[in-house]
Formats: sequence, C-alpha cells, structure tokens
Amino acid sequence: MGLAKDWWRVIDTLRRIAPYYRQFNSCISMGRDLEIRRRALKTLHHKPRIILDAGSGDGSLTEILLSEFKHTVELVVALDVLPEMLKMIKTGGVEKVQGVFEYMPFRDCCFDTVTAAFSLRDAIELEKTIVEIYRILKISGHLLVIDLGKPDSSFKKLLVNFYWFLVAPVIAFLRLGLKGLEAWKIGLTLKRYPENSSHLKMYLRYFQNLDFRELFYGWVIVIHAFKASQLRSS
Repeated sequence: MGLAKDWWRVIDTLRRIAPYYRQFNSCISMGRDLEIRRRALKTLHHKPRIILDAGSGDGSLTEILLSEFKHTVELVVALDVLPEMLKMIKTGGVEKVQGVFEYMPFRDCCFDTVTAAFSLRDAIELEKTIVEIYRILKISGHLLVIDLGKPDSSFKKLLVNFYWFLVAPVIAFLRLGLKGLEAWKIGLTLKRYPENSSHLKMYLRYFQNLDFRELFYGWVIVIHAFKASQLRSS
C-alpha cells in the first residue's frame, strides 16, 4: 500500500504549493491543522531528546516540537523529499536532510522519537516505510503519526471523498485562487491508503505497544507506538 505510480504526481503538486504550504494546510483543514498537531503531541509523555520529523514539509510540526520540548531536545532532524520544502524551515537548530521514507539515510537505532504529521500517506510503499521507521528507532523509542484517516464505514468514507474531491478544492479556490484547486490531489493520496482498521493491523505487525485514536469521526488518525525490541524480520 502506498502511492506507487501516483507518487510523482503528488510530489509535483507538493513542490508547486511549497511557497504557500502552511496557508494551504490551514485553508483545507479549516484552521485546525496546528491544533491537531498540538493535540497529538500531548500523547507523548516521555522526554524526547533526538527526534526525526519524517516528511517535515515546511517545518510546521518541527517548530512545535522545539517549543514543546525545548528543555529536553538535543537534536531535531527534518527529513523531506523536496528541497523546496526544507528551504521553508526557518527554525534554528534543525538539521535538514533530503530523502525518501523507504530508504532513510540513517543508521539503525539512532532516534528516540520519530514523528510524522500528514506525510506518511505520501509514501511510495507504506509498509516499507513503517519497517524503516522501526529500524531507525532506538529500543524504547516512540513513534507518533498524525494523518488523514480513511474510515471503515462506507458512509463516512463517502463523506471523506466528497470533502477532499469537491469541498476542499472549492474552499481553497475561494481563499487562494486557482492554485487552491491543487487540493483535489489530496484525494489521490487516499485512493491507495488503507482503511483505518487495516492501517492499525499494519502497525501491529511491528510495534507491540500501540495507541490508535480516531479524531473527527475517523477523518484524522493519531498513532503512538512504542518499540519494545529489536527490528524483527518481515
């Protein structure tokens, strides 16, 4: 599961919207995107020291991480496939690395915390990405994933598709003009995305301790997973 052949199309869209990415996110989430990030971070009760922000985009979550954990954080690494996004990160003290989820340029067991906000659905291969995250996490490391959900309910799924393919593009167009129409491409990222129950099962193959929450009736998911042992062979 993952974007597969649609990956280049979605990445090209993200490249085009990079200069106004934060405004775009605020618009299509009706101003809730930063609130959701802060709400999800409250599930982290440990004290992160070495953090990877996977799929950092313009650094929206990176900034919050540095603010919330400023007394404990020693290093934050922002990973993104697009240099255009990494250039948008203005926060000091952040190491920027260009790369893809499936082949992260990090050694085994080097981060105590990995976060991913609205980014893993853009993976070429989602399960391979999960394996990579497991590999780079230290034992007793934490993973926090915030992303769009795909409800199991057919009715809720219909509402989700209606919103992303019609409502969100219209809202973005009214706020941002023609460039806002790129919002419909988000629907592409959900096409190959697993339903919430299947999503949970995928993570449970690798993480023994996991908290899975659905927000806004399953439209948003928050996963907090804990690595209890060394990477297992798939």
